[in-house]
Amino acid sequence: MDLQKQKIWRWLCSALVILILPNLLFWVLELKFSLTRGLFVIEYLLIACLYPYINRRLFIAVWMLFAVYDMFFSTTSLFFLDFIEIAHALTKMPAMPLFDLLKWAALVVLFLAVIFGLLTLLMRYDKQYRVMHIRFLWPLILVCFTFNSEGPFKSWAAPFSSSKKSIASAPAWPFMKAVQHAIVKSTAKRNIEVLGSAAKKVFEIPTGEPAKKEALILVESWGLLTDNDLQQEVQQPLFDLARDSQYAIKTGSTAYKYLTQAGEFRELTGYVFHYYQVKDSWVKENSLLIKKQQQGYHVIGIHGNTGRFYRRQVLWPILGVQEMYFSENFAGMSMPMCGSEAFRGVCDTAINTWLLNMMNKQRERKEFYYWVTLNTHLPLVEIHDKEYQRFAEKWKQQGITENILQIAYQHYLLFKDLADKLSRPGSPKAHILLVGDHAPPFLDAADRKLFSDQLVPFIELIPNR
Repeated sequence: MDLQKQKIWRWLCSALVILILPNLLFWVLELKFSLTRGLFVIEYLLIACLYPYINRRLFIAVWMLFAVYDMFFSTTSLFFLDFIEIAHALTKMPAMPLFDLLKWAALVVLFLAVIFGLLTLLMRYDKQYRVMHIRFLWPLILVCFTFNSEGPFKSWAAPFSSSKKSIASAPAWPFMKAVQHAIVKSTAKRNIEVLGSAAKKVFEIPTGEPAKKEALILVESWGLLTDNDLQQEVQQPLFDLARDSQYAIKTGSTAYKYLTQAGEFRELTGYVFHYYQVKDSWVKENSLLIKKQQQGYHVIGIHGNTGRFYRRQVLWPILGVQEMYFSENFAGMSMPMCGSEAFRGVCDTAINTWLLNMMNKQRERKEFYYWVTLNTHLPLVEIHDKEYQRFAEKWKQQGITENILQIAYQHYLLFKDLADKLSRPGSPKAHILLVGDHAPPFLDAADRKLFSDQLVPFIELIPNR
């Protein structure tokens, strides 16, 4: 009996070692940074099964390369992008400054050094207890697949997925699905999520006489703050439009998941899906922009960055955009540029002016504008002028962090600029919906907690004729 207990105890200890060591660094990083992954990652167990059969150097290389992929995926899966989508997006970003490149290279080297140290400990442990072998690992692999909230066996995990943190995850699964879809095309509604759309509720079925000019403005990183008073102050310039009875104002919130591209698909179709599904017939059938065409509107898409980013110059026409304006199109208009080096583009305030001028050119033509803003994209170019100090002073006394106040203030400036221009004599009487694409994706977990992780705000501006 004692011998049997000893074997069971040794097996439990070995199982803990093989589960903890591959994931330990990620657990430590999650104390400070927001990562999207399960407590345990299945692929490490699968790679460990190869240990007795392949060259040691090859095994170490495979393990460490996957650890880099795991880290990359856990910090960027918030974008609802698989590896192929991320790689494409990165190729469209401008070159990183040398200092930043060296800083990130040093962090990668440090990350790999820690991973190598933990793997060395695991290999030493294996010399005594033989844990990296399929005969030992198969029960753990089966259990992890059972508790995996994504992938081919996600229905098994449904009874255990009430918590926000998955017990197990398989980050290679989205990559495999992307490759599969590239080889085998499908028009079925698979791997999608139904979230609903504030824009479709507002614009799809007109109530009363529809306005000649309508605009959906998807506001970059505009999240729903948990501090209601700060949220109110950010939006106050738009509320002021109702003061002189120029506009009726409606506010609310709508569900969101992931980041910008998912936010676009959500508002345009009511669904969240991968970019490679955009040609599927059900997407076009649910596209708000195609429905606006059917209602007689000319659909115009606007974004201050390049149309190559997120393949908008390819995806937008499929979704129903008939005329597009990106940084390439604005280049000859002498419009100012704003934003960080990574996401530099035409200033949103300049597009505000351009947009209202466009609406005034052909007042009787029915036009629907779809604008994805840019300048509040992280990382921000911070503002520290006197106006900001006045805005931030009382909130700093309440413990609101600089990161939160910077993005709140820059949303405030965008809304104030739009409200000021709409209130001028001769401005177009447009029906406008502003809606957040997602909460700001701060890596700092404390900052992330100051925004709802499920809802983003919207404000509808209805002109009083």
